[in-house]
Amino acid sequence: MFINRDGAVRSMESMLMAAIWFWIPLLLVPIGAWLNLSGRAKKSGLFLSLVCFVLVLISSWTVPSSDSTAAGHLLLSILAPSLLMAYGIHGMVFGGNVPVGKLDSSARWSGFLAVVISLTIFCLMHWYTLTPLWRNDEVNPYWIVFWPTFLLFATSLCSASALALVGFGDDRLVEAIKLAGLSVLMAGIALSGMLFDGYLTTAEEFSDYIWLSAADILGTVVGVSLAIGAFAIVIWSYEKSLPPPMNSLPPTEDEIKHVVAIAKSHIGGEEE
Repeated sequence: MFINRDGAVRSMESMLMAAIWFWIPLLLVPIGAWLNLSGRAKKSGLFLSLVCFVLVLISSWTVPSSDSTAAGHLLLSILAPSLLMAYGIHGMVFGGNVPVGKLDSSARWSGFLAVVISLTIFCLMHWYTLTPLWRNDEVNPYWIVFWPTFLLFATSLCSASALALVGFGDDRLVEAIKLAGLSVLMAGIALSGMLFDGYLTTAEEFSDYIWLSAADILGTVVGVSLAIGAFAIVIWSYEKSLPPPMNSLPPTEDEIKHVVAIAKSHIGGEEE
């Protein structure tokens, strides 16, 4: 009985520490970002977001007994290549033919190089010793979920964007071909993972997670589409039930004189 009680106490302490050092900071990150973006407390919101985000990243050391901290460990593991990829995508997009925020043309090539390096790092994390290891030298459980999902999502997004550029864009064939090529590259990496074993992940395990990721993405797309469709139906039904708008009465003489007086007060100038 005392053993069970001690175990319950330790379990409660572990849950409390996980809440303090992982879950509460994780919830405060978007709150701080909202305060920063809304302008109500820019500096305080930015400081809160950064501090809480760092606490989430180091949660695998502050709360090693909690299984939830595997998410923080994965975020820390993929932070560098993700930032490098974000930089590369920014350079490739705004270094091209864009109407606003255009960068120097060299930003496109440096951005392309950054994307290639980041993808190489991600591939090394699957096929080489850079695989995120968590407890007892085991693969982080969230990594094997993130990696196939990232590949499938990137493949779908690039192919959909290429089709959108061809269908709706003007003189965007070159950009569409590049996006299609990137989609083929992502699909090739995913296919390689299904055919060749990784450093600590077999091809069979990767294939299983590929299909699970495909089901997740398909379910997300279907769910979002149904939500948008339901919202559109509700708005359409409400607007259809409204009576036709009434025609407004013509302005009176006093209203016309008032408008003319306002117009005259804003029109004029001195003769040269």
